[in-house]
Amino acid sequence: MAPNAVQASSAPGQAVEETKAGGKHAHGTHNYPDALTHIDKTTWDVVIIGAGPAGLMLATSLARFGGHDVLVVDERSEPTTAGRADGIQPRTIEVLRNMEPLGSEFFERSAPSYERTFWDPRSDGQRGIERTRRVQSFPTNMEIQDNCTLGLQQGLIEGGYLRDMERHGQRVTRPWAYKDFQMGSGSHPVTVTLEKMKPVMETTNEGGAPISVIKPTGETKTIKTKYLVGCDGGRSRVRKTMEDRHAVTFDGDWVDTLWAALDCVVETDFPDVRKIAAIHSKNHGALYIFPRENNEKGEPIIRCYTQVNRLEGEKSKESALDARDKVTSDMVMKAIKEIAYPYHFDFKGIEWYTPKAGQGMNTAIIDSQALAWRINLVEKGLAKRDVLLSTYHDERHATGKQLIDFDSEYSALFSGEVPKNTPEVANMTEAQKREHFIDIQRRNAAFTTGAGVFYADNVLNYRDPSKLGVSKVTDRLQPGARLLPAWVTRWCNSQPVRLIHEIQFTAPGGFRIYVCAGDLAKNRSKLQDLSRHLSSSSSFLHRFRPNAKAHHLAHGAYHQRPEALNTGLGKGFAEEANPFFHLLLIVKQNRFRIELEEIADLGPLRAMLYTDDVEQGGQRIGDEDGDESIGGLHTKWGLDDGGIVVCRPDGYVGAVFPLDQGAKGWKAIEKYFDGFLEEQNAVIAAAAVPRL
Repeated sequence: MAPNAVQASSAPGQAVEETKAGGKHAHGTHNYPDALTHIDKTTWDVVIIGAGPAGLMLATSLARFGGHDVLVVDERSEPTTAGRADGIQPRTIEVLRNMEPLGSEFFERSAPSYERTFWDPRSDGQRGIERTRRVQSFPTNMEIQDNCTLGLQQGLIEGGYLRDMERHGQRVTRPWAYKDFQMGSGSHPVTVTLEKMKPVMETTNEGGAPISVIKPTGETKTIKTKYLVGCDGGRSRVRKTMEDRHAVTFDGDWVDTLWAALDCVVETDFPDVRKIAAIHSKNHGALYIFPRENNEKGEPIIRCYTQVNRLEGEKSKESALDARDKVTSDMVMKAIKEIAYPYHFDFKGIEWYTPKAGQGMNTAIIDSQALAWRINLVEKGLAKRDVLLSTYHDERHATGKQLIDFDSEYSALFSGEVPKNTPEVANMTEAQKREHFIDIQRRNAAFTTGAGVFYADNVLNYRDPSKLGVSKVTDRLQPGARLLPAWVTRWCNSQPVRLIHEIQFTAPGGFRIYVCAGDLAKNRSKLQDLSRHLSSSSSFLHRFRPNAKAHHLAHGAYHQRPEALNTGLGKGFAEEANPFFHLLLIVKQNRFRIELEEIADLGPLRAMLYTDDVEQGGQRIGDEDGDESIGGLHTKWGLDDGGIVVCRPDGYVGAVFPLDQGAKGWKAIEKYFDGFLEEQNAVIAAAAVPRL
């Protein structure tokens, strides 16, 4: 696409039409359902402001869980058609693969990057750059399925979410803007005022970069809701209201460095154009090349994050805020050529350009996932509202703070600045600074992938199970961390599967309880004792039941039954006692050497049977098929003799319980769930809903 093609298709002052013939195909690949335009109801369970990736993740999650009245509004008359966020990290990919077909759709459409390269000024002092290091994108020992970063334009991400929402009966309402909210009392204590907007008007700023102008129509709508969630970006109006009128403070900082993001098709002799490349020049600033998906012509796009305030060899004295609207595409292309010298870049087409700020899409998507399952359990009548919702702030605020701290330090170092929290960098040599920059990336790899995010102990996470009355069973699984992935065989069809994806992040949205049986013959009496407890009236399976909201989907509490249950088997072999507690029985045995009759007396444990005979690290017991690796999962999780792993709906380990401590162990499990769940006959309607 030529540099002026964006302006030719959306000339200054031209309205973008809300039809399939309009802006939907500006990128050539957009495909999403039409938005709703009218708000007919005045009372909602959840109102979401903003239909970017965070708002859409929350909306589609709640739609998947079912039973919630959700209004999603966005002030734009269409989704994103160019620019904005574009990188999906490994943990986010893992979460999306737990929401199929979303994960597969995104992966197949994107450009995966498995390698990062680092370029620095030539060591001989001559003009130009040279590659100083090549590394794998993320360490293999993180054990994550997709050990890469996906390059995918935000509009395509939004399109995937919008299609997933429609599959579950939900759409966005456009163009409506948030104006104000007031807190009151009653079952729907938040009063929200919205204003209808006119279609988006595309124009350009002083430098020629495309910007959007959205004007109000004057029509307003007042609605009431239980939850108001602001997903309206870095300049959130919801946040501004909280600051101005509700005494909520938000602290932040910024780096005075000006960057631009240029999405383009190039012809170049730069060898790492399809890898993530971090480039530091001697005098002209930095460049970050990020591979993106192909455009509608099949041409590979790259995004160039380009520092543009060092064009003349030294940092401009004009502040980034004052200079941002003066950036032009010519300035950005000139900066790229100076920084990447001696390599040549022939810009065949520019998809989009504008000064670029910070990024946090991946963290925001996981924020939404974390909020969605909590709201679902509360609104289905299963959870103690104040107790469970308070854990959202405790866990995700800490993660957000870590993101801000990392981004502040990383951005400053990449821009050639001295981070405020590490002033000692000012005394480093250039070689030491380069090594420090790489070390920052390496040390924070667990966080930047998302796979290493760890939640502290609270009512959901018990690293020390003695607080629940039992001794520690394993050091291999960490409560508060994501469950270590492992392969098992789904017995009903003998299919090897990744256990973490057997229960998808969809209705009903319950807990995953992995019962590692160990040797079935050796532990039969223990499993029978557990089964008797689970079948009793004192068990969590019977005490914690959802309200009527949970039973109006295609298959009762399910949109679609998990594959392990969708078998046609009767007599309790494919039926859950309580669909909000998924019990997966994993036996340390060859799949060809166990029959259903052997677990017929195990009550609720019969529903989903798996054999531990495919994960590496197990014991070879013979030469027959299925004998190659018996017990690999048990060994990996440190549960050779058996144990019970309780995972939250988001796939994080909550607690690990023993199989061999009898009633003491069963009591500990009950105590765990008593900490944040409540029985239906004990529910008292709340007079007010806490703000989030």
